Amino acid sequence: MANSYSIQRTDTDRIPAPFDFTFEWDNGTERTFIVVSLHGAKALSETFENFGYEREEGSIQIMQGKAWTPLNKK
Repeated sequence: MANSYSIQRTDTDRIPAPFDFTFEWDNGTERTFIVVSLHGAKALSETFENFGYEREEGSIQIMQGKAWTPLNKK
């Protein structure tokens, strides 16, 4: 999907906290990702949404400073 982003949790054995998330985006031409902290992922998601990007299905959704996944609904 063009103009979309995704946040995923990384393998914490290989990449320790606080940089244990990846932020990936697709601009329609190429797909890019960077390793970030939870705070960085939250800031990037807000910025990309301001640019008109949409969160991909299956991406972690950050709500009130918490990482939300379908397995962690509380």
